[in-house]
Amino acid sequence: MTRLLYFIIIALLSVVDSLLLTNPNFLGKLGLWLFKYSYLRTFPRAMVTVSVVVCATLVISESIVSMASKKLISKSLGAVFMLLFILVCGGLLAKIILDFSKGVYSHTGIYFKIGVYLLPGILIFIFVTSMFRVLSKRAL
Repeated sequence: MTRLLYFIIIALLSVVDSLLLTNPNFLGKLGLWLFKYSYLRTFPRAMVTVSVVVCATLVISESIVSMASKKLISKSLGAVFMLLFILVCGGLLAKIILDFSKGVYSHTGIYFKIGVYLLPGILIFIFVTSMFRVLSKRAL
């Protein structure tokens, strides 16, 4: 039941992220048009984009957890991989925060900015929970 709840939370966060990404203000819409970010213009396109990123992250994390539980790799090596992915996603989040706090991106609207911040947060959440699963005695 906890695994089902985990995937429901990930799915709900992905839907919320897609909704937030499709609600920029006027300058944000102009920027999406100008920079040809067509994958974020409508909710279905944003949902596909967010879903592909989240599903790829889930596949990577679940495969590492599976390999660690089947003793194909050691638990410490699995934890190192997860920590590496957490650091990469944290660096991505830091870059996004710096980019969206100055210049043209700072005028895209609060909903759009929260949506942009939420995607790396979802990825970090996935890798952190997977790291705990790798380090636990039993795979959840």
